Amino acid sequence: MSLMTGFAILVGEAIIGFYKKIHAINFGVYGATMVGKTTLSHQLRTRGVVPQINQRTVGKHRASRKNIKIDGDSHTVRSADIGGEAIYWKEWEKDMKERRVKYVIFMIDHRHLDSTSNLDHQLAWKFLVDTIISSTWSNGKKKRDSDFPIAIGIWADKHEIFEPFAYGMRKLNDKGIPCFKYIVSAKSEPEMVYRGITTMIKDY
Repeated sequence: MSLMTGFAILVGEAIIGFYKKIHAINFGVYGATMVGKTTLSHQLRTRGVVPQINQRTVGKHRASRKNIKIDGDSHTVRSADIGGEAIYWKEWEKDMKERRVKYVIFMIDHRHLDSTSNLDHQLAWKFLVDTIISSTWSNGKKKRDSDFPIAIGIWADKHEIFEPFAYGMRKLNDKGIPCFKYIVSAKSEPEMVYRGITTMIKDY
């Protein structure tokens, strides 16, 4: 390798690194109330142990930038903390529309296993899937190709809790939007959180 070739490679890598740092990738983080969305937001901002969060998120908070780095690979992502109660689900759509969210994380826990009458996750998932695969926004405006997310990830802390969401996953895949399952605890496994984000970006 000549000196000039080596220099050109270094310059190219520096430009790519600078672009990744200033170009924020829009992520949408959604899910039922008290599922861990705020904890995930804290984890993306601060690697390590995050405080116990016991308050529900009210409404929609302004999206913020977070820089994540793992295995020498770094990305800047942008996400908003939005309440998970049904009254705020329309804010999920508004967030996806206004920021043109490219990757969606839907968070679940095991509450639907603890009580079969608890449909918090299933109802929220149905709303999200129907909103994403619809060819129009709720105001009737037709979506452009760039309005659809690149990929969806269902994040959970246990393997056995995904079955109720399989139908929605198939509907997303039929629409051409890949949907995958990811096992991670936003509170206790910071490396897994970072790896989950970078995996979505790399694979899709």
